[in-house]
Order: sequence, then structure tokens, then C-alpha cells
Amino acid sequence: MPRAEAGLKASGAIDYTADIALPGMLHAVLVSSPIARGRIRSIDTTDAEAFQGVVRVFTPETMPRLPGLPEQPDWEIAYGSSFVPMADNAIHFAGQPIGMVLAETLEAAEHAATLIRYDFAEEPPVAGALDGDELDLSGEPFHELEQIWLQYVAGLLPAAVKRGDGAAAIDAADVVVEGRWRLSNNHHNPMEPVASTVVWEDADRLTLYETGQHVFNHRNGLAKVLDLPRENVHVVTNYVGGGFGCKSCFWSHTWLTALAAREVGRPVRLVLTRAQMYTSVGFREAQGIDVRLGATRDGKLVGAEVTKLSATPAWEDWSEPSWYPFTYMYDLPSLETRCRLKRANIMTPTFTRAPGEAPGMLVQECAMNELAARLGIDPIELRLRNHADVYPADGTPWSSNRLKDCYRVGAERFGWSARSSEPRAMRENGMLIGMGMASACHTVYRQPAHARVTVTASGGAHVDAGATDIGTGTVTFLRQITADALGLPIDKVAARIGDSGLPEAPMQAGASLTASLGSATLDAAQNLVATLIEMAARQTASPLRGRDAADLALVGGSFTAGEEDTHETIASVLRRAGLTDLSSEGHFDPGGIGQVRSGDPERDRLEGPRSMHSFGAIFAKVAVDPDLGLVRVRQLTGVYACGKIINPLLAESQLIGGITWGMSQALFEATHMDVRFARFTNTNLAEYMIPVNLDVPVIDVTFLEDPDPFINPIGVKGVGEIGITGVAAAISDAVWHATGKRLRSTPILAEALLEV
Repeated sequence: MPRAEAGLKASGAIDYTADIALPGMLHAVLVSSPIARGRIRSIDTTDAEAFQGVVRVFTPETMPRLPGLPEQPDWEIAYGSSFVPMADNAIHFAGQPIGMVLAETLEAAEHAATLIRYDFAEEPPVAGALDGDELDLSGEPFHELEQIWLQYVAGLLPAAVKRGDGAAAIDAADVVVEGRWRLSNNHHNPMEPVASTVVWEDADRLTLYETGQHVFNHRNGLAKVLDLPRENVHVVTNYVGGGFGCKSCFWSHTWLTALAAREVGRPVRLVLTRAQMYTSVGFREAQGIDVRLGATRDGKLVGAEVTKLSATPAWEDWSEPSWYPFTYMYDLPSLETRCRLKRANIMTPTFTRAPGEAPGMLVQECAMNELAARLGIDPIELRLRNHADVYPADGTPWSSNRLKDCYRVGAERFGWSARSSEPRAMRENGMLIGMGMASACHTVYRQPAHARVTVTASGGAHVDAGATDIGTGTVTFLRQITADALGLPIDKVAARIGDSGLPEAPMQAGASLTASLGSATLDAAQNLVATLIEMAARQTASPLRGRDAADLALVGGSFTAGEEDTHETIASVLRRAGLTDLSSEGHFDPGGIGQVRSGDPERDRLEGPRSMHSFGAIFAKVAVDPDLGLVRVRQLTGVYACGKIINPLLAESQLIGGITWGMSQALFEATHMDVRFARFTNTNLAEYMIPVNLDVPVIDVTFLEDPDPFINPIGVKGVGEIGITGVAAAISDAVWHATGKRLRSTPILAEALLEV
């Protein structure tokens, strides 16, 4: 079925956070620092305060102080950053909030913000960015990072991994691929900018309307920094116009809005400008990834060394774990990874779609394709020779793994057999034609989840959970699972989401929501059915009295007993009991992330844990203009094994979106920084390049049956992240196959191919 809210979105009938208007609401505008390093010497707000409609102007000197501070790491709250803006006059990055204007109208607030006069004492910044294709390694030295904190994803993840002796194995290898890949800064750019609306009901109770991927994270975070009981913070987020990671964490704009609203005693709405989206809610940092990959002449991997270099702010360490795919993707006996960070004048980076695995798979798969070419082995064959039959880190069995089948089916659907083994050998209408492929993979993440399912005497049902919907179909899958479990038509089931007053649901991130919340929903529905059967079996007037629950089936809202013409409706059971409705709670507790237990204690005791991943293969065909260097993607084919697919239409849409983003990663996306000023220069959708409809070919997506009895009760692994992985590597290899030129930077630009 299509997404339940699709028609409402297309007609504009859904209220996003910035559409919610409250009586007496003021409009807030943040003032961003134009410099990246230094101090504010003086501030003059006279003209701004005098402008018609302005109610209050806040600066570092007048902004109320936070009662509590965001502290990393925190096991219960995912902060976007531990930095507290407007706490003093120090400037640490360009775009840092240094003022806030509240006015009766948005236009008045915007203009008044331009009237504040700042005098700065500026210092030379440290950029830590890409300058053209070169990673800026000047200035302060790098420092080694031993582990990273990825709250709501993996907790503490080791940055320094050592398995065997990677350096020695590579030195003894017959063939070595070695080099540095340079990946550009990327920003999220959801269609809906970040917005917060806060209304205080009294001095210690408030409601927050937030563009967030997790209402409970914002509730917990706001309660922590404002020193309030969690039950005094009510958060509402129904539909979100895209998130991709930037709306998953608790950022400073939210608490600044809350502080300002409490100070003036009126509701306040803040909507970040498009430019402020580039400096307020994180980004995917520019990365240099050094790889040494060794193999025997017959294509068996013997060892790898991976070093990631990137920038981090002065106040905390952040690094995307781009080395992570090397730890599990192939049978690699020796591996050493390290992460080196450089202090720079940037804001804290953050999660971006498929964190770690999107850039990591790009580099790993490019290195594998280079190795295949050096050895004269077909890229698929090289991967088959190094397939990890068990989880390489510890020998744990996979919960399920159909990667080999993904290669086979993908090659057939794509027409891989028509590929020449030699580069520059295929032409069509004067264009150079290239074919490439890569593996796709993503770790399966699971989170604790709660849901409540209710049936009514009128014959309907509804499911409640405090989840959000960032465009992936949360309401749709909740309705589907509930309708299926209760034997009801889909139009008889409703869903309520996006409110911290509902049962606690997990963050919509890591492709984990359907797997986690869907399992809790199924548990609630099954508990409810069991309760109803027990009620009916005890009711004197029920035709099911005394029946064995195992003999009953639930179809169309009625319990039937085998082949007999005996049935009892849910509504009848409720009315006979004098109830208008009946609810049941459901839960899902994964008990861990990296390894999964089936939930059957005896089976777990006998068989042990399983390692859980989704797998896939992506194939790309490109045409390159030999005179202009322009790359056109002609064909993209992806085959995936991602557990049970609850809704093929929604899942295919997610994969098409992810694959398109992978294409964008390969050929379009880059946020450029002027290293003289440590300032991003293309902070808008006009100059931040992304593919448009005519750039994107028809994308062929196929799902393989992938039953996984270990992963969760509904067998879902999730598809929201895996689509982006591997795509850029497949396109990069196709460009090499077309032109004979290996490029180790993204995006791939026409000027880099002009000498083909």
C-alpha cells in the first residue's frame, strides 16, 4: 500500500513544525558569527531594539544561562554537541550563534538582526578542510583517537582496531593497493529546515514542537539542561520533512528558544535559515582515508591498514567511523585501523545517512575494484573469493547472509556479462561506456521500543507510539502490522505518533525503527488478541466459550474456530464485557546491538548469538563524454537481502532514494570551505549540487527473500541506510572502466576527466 499520508502531504494538508501557529507567538531569528575565531569586543543593540515590532534582543551578555550543561557521553541523551553558544564572547566557528531577536513578525526579526553591531577581535582560524582536492594538514598536529561515542547507534566503538599484524601481512603480500581517498564535506539539506516552537504553561512546564527524529531524546535533553522533571516537558513531532541525521540529536537552537520563551513569557518559534542549516546541526566532515590493502596473486586478502584523518572542534572529539566496514565486510585475517583528528574552527560534525558505512564502503569497495584490476580478476569473483562466511571479528555466525545471491542476481539483471575486462573498450554514440559494481552492507541496529494497540467496540483499532515520521512511512507500517495481527481491514486501523505522551518509541535512525517499533507493535497486538480470546472463552453467551485458543483464527475482526461456522467478533466480546475499548502494551528489548539473540533462551543457549547485517550489491553503467569529461549515469541496479520486507512499495522507495544519494555522493555533493576564513561558501540549495530528475536513470531495485529467525519477531532488518552504501564506489569504478583513469576523490568532477 502507498504511504498513508501521501495525499495529505501532496495537498499541503499536513502541518509541519514551522506551520504550527500559537496565540501570541513571537518569531525568533538567530544572528550568526561572520568570523571563525576570536572574541566579541563590544555589542550595540540600540537600533535593533528600537525597530518596530521587536520585543527582545538577546546577546551573550543577556541570554539566560543554562541550569544544566550538555555532557558527552550521555547514555540517555544524544546531544548534537556539548558546546553552549552565547555563554560568553568567545568565537569558535563561523556561523556560531551570537545573538537572537524576538519580534511580532518574522520580517521585523530578520531586519532587526541586521541592525545589531558587533566589534570583533579576530584571530587566524584553523580550517581543517578540503582545499581543492587536498586535505589541509597544516597547523595544529593530529591526535590519535582510541574510541568514538555513537549514541543510539553503537555506544562506544573502537577507533583503533587490531586483528593480526596488518602491516607485516601487507609487506609480505604479492599485490598491494595503496593510497589516500579524499572525501568532501557534505551537508544534509532536508527540504524542511530545522524549527522549534516553545510555549511555557507555567514557570516549570513547557511544550516543545520540534523538527526532530526522536521526541523522547528532545524531552530528555531539554529536561536535563533546563533542570526540569521529564514529565514537565511535552514534545510534539508528527511529520518531519527529511532528517538524514541532522534532526536526530538535541542541538542548541532548541534550548536557546526555550530560554528566550521563558524569559519573555510568550510562545516563540525559531526556524533556521538555509544558510544556518550548514552551521547549526552538524555535517559529514571532510575526510582523508589512507588505505593499504594486500592480497595474494590468486586474490586472497591478507591484510589491510586504514587510517582516517579529519577535523574536530576544540571542545570534543567527533569522527565518523569510516574504518568500520573494513572490520566485517570481507574475510580479512589481518587488520589495523586508526583515527587521527585535528582541532579546527568548525562546529561538531554529526550523523549523516549511513554514518561510517557510506564513506567507508566507498573507499573499501574502490580499493577492492582497484585490486581486482591489478590482479586481472573480475570484481565479483574477487569478492566471492573473500566472502566472509562468518563474522570476521570473532567468528560469530551471521543471522542471515545472502550476499553471494545478491551478486548473482544483480549481475544477471544488470547484464554484467556484457562488460569488457579492459577499460576504454566500450563506446556508444561517441561516448565512453563503463560498468562498475560494489557490495552494499549495513549493520542492523535495534533499539528498545514500546507501543500500545487498542480495539474498540465499533470495530476499529488504533496503535499509539511516540515515534516520528521523516518520510519513511511510520504510520503506514504501524497500521499494516496492527491490521494484520488483528485480522482487520487496513482502513479500520489508525495510528497516532509523534508525542512524548505516547508509549516511548525509539529514534528514527539507523534503519532501526520498523524493526524495533514494529516488533513492539506486533507484541502489543498479540497480547491483545490473547486477552480477547481469554475473555471470550470465559463469557457464558459466547459461541467460543471453552474453546482452545490454539484452534482460533482472527479474520476480518472475528474469531473463527477451524472449519466450523462458529465465529465471534471482537466488538461482541467487548460489548458483552461492558467495554467500549481494550488496550494492550507491547515491548521490544533487543538486549544489545552488535550481536542478536533469538529471544528463545534454550535456542540461545545451544546456538549462541548471531551477527546481524543487511547485504546487497549495486551495479552502475556510465557514459563519459571524452571531450568534455561529463559523466552521465545510464543504469543503476541494486539487489538487496534485508530480512522481511513489510511493504515492498515503501522499501523500494527508500532504496531508490538511498541509491540516488549515493550517486550524488559520487558526482555532485560538496560543501566548499574558504580555508582563509574557515567558512563554508555554498550554504544554499542553488550552489550545493545535487542530482535533478534528468540526472537520475531508472533505478532497478530487487529484494531477495531473506528470512531471519534471530533478528526480531517480525524478521525486519531495515532498508533506510543500506541504499547509499557502495553506490559511489560502483560509479567510480564505472568511470575508471570508461576512461582508464582512477580517481580517489569525491565528487568526481568533469575537469578531473578532461585529459582522458
